[in-house]
Amino acid sequence: MPWVDEVIMGGTFDHLHQGHKALLEAAISMGNFIRVGITTDEFAKSLRRSDSHLHLMQPLDIRIDKLEKYLQSRGCEKFEIIEIDDRYGFALNSPDAEGIVVTEETYPTAVDINKLRSMNSIDQLLILVIPFVFDDEGIIISSRRIRQQLAEITEKE
Repeated sequence: MPWVDEVIMGGTFDHLHQGHKALLEAAISMGNFIRVGITTDEFAKSLRRSDSHLHLMQPLDIRIDKLEKYLQSRGCEKFEIIEIDDRYGFALNSPDAEGIVVTEETYPTAVDINKLRSMNSIDQLLILVIPFVFDDEGIIISSRRIRQQLAEITEKE
């Protein structure tokens, strides 16, 4: 049974992987309605300037499509995907949102969001922190690593 009516989350969701799925599963179990912010291509690339494999990032339309299909495959019918182009997205002006799902890495952003919401007389969000997901070798699963692995495969071909 969900804890809140509306839960929000955000990310790039490049090469949708088990870490993303853990966040999405938490959101599905936490809220009746899920609002997902997905970074625009420009914003996503601005966050990862040091990534030498950015050319392997999936375009926004593919990322949205995979995200929609995953949510639908999990029986999630009440969701909205919104393009975001800054680190807070719609979180500062979503008065109906009651919870936010984040990773350990993005927890400080959720704390900032709650401070700013409070300053604007909007209720703070219940923060659900999801731990990183590790592969069989004990390494954090990430889109950056997936892009790196894809680059290595194409170099060998």
